Amino acid sequence: MATNGIYCLEGEWDADLRKRQSVQPVLQMLESLGMIKFIHRDVATREELEHYLARWERSTYDDYQVLYLATHGDRSTISWSSHNSMTLDGLADALGDTAQGCYVYLGGCSVLASEEDASRFVRKTGAAALCGYRKDVDWIEGAAFELIMLDALANHTGRPKTLFISLMKRHSQLAALYEFVLVTKAEVFSSKK
Repeated sequence: MATNGIYCLEGEWDADLRKRQSVQPVLQMLESLGMIKFIHRDVATREELEHYLARWERSTYDDYQVLYLATHGDRSTISWSSHNSMTLDGLADALGDTAQGCYVYLGGCSVLASEEDASRFVRKTGAAALCGYRKDVDWIEGAAFELIMLDALANHTGRPKTLFISLMKRHSQLAALYEFVLVTKAEVFSSKK
């Protein structure tokens, strides 16, 4: 089983509650293959986000070292629902030092378009790395890359740089479609050629 569990908080993808888009099947597939373990919760408000971030901080979940936020996004902003969004700075404040030494993966479109904001997030939270996209992400191709990315994050034991290099050796074309980036305190690694 995976070295690092994935703690996934997923926002609402559509205001129409009859639509059932979710990243949960991607997580379930990886778990059924014995590649990851995960916790998944739906989050639509800041209060729900803060509640589940506080729960993640408990020692019970120490082996869940990957925070995966599956939300809509825009430049330096994540959106939990059509009426609830937050900047990267706001997310850093909500996390405090909870993400210290962890990987934070933002699955939303264009959230990491600002290198400065992404670097500030890593410095403020003490995360080992922040990763996500500079461009809009297609649902199907994005899910394909997330299968690869989540498995890599859950099973990586080295430095963030080696994770990025490994992903680029095998999956650079898919990563480059959405300008995948991985940000550490010291460097920004980009799939953009």
